[in-house]
Amino acid sequence: MEYKVESTELFVDFVNPAYTSQRCSYCGFTHEDNRDDKHFKCQDCGYEVNADYNAAKNIAVRYCGYIHRGQKSRGGWATSQLALKSGTLNVNGEYSPPTVSG
Repeated sequence: MEYKVESTELFVDFVNPAYTSQRCSYCGFTHEDNRDDKHFKCQDCGYEVNADYNAAKNIAVRYCGYIHRGQKSRGGWATSQLALKSGTLNVNGEYSPPTVSG
């Protein structure tokens, strides 16, 4: 991916994916039995979702944490959030569904 973004204003960053497919993106419980191929079901809270989507949310939260630690504003802190098609994740891992206008 790095070579594809060299001519753009984008950048590539690494997020350690360890245990992101076994960690519940809703409650944080991590266990190898949470993931069964493409299906994720948390053994603690019962949250069910596509396994790859759950892992992607965990990676997004980790990345927000990396950004949050590295960014500074005049006040000495910065907020971070990632927009997903299915809602927004903030640096604390809190999820907000998308707002529907109409």
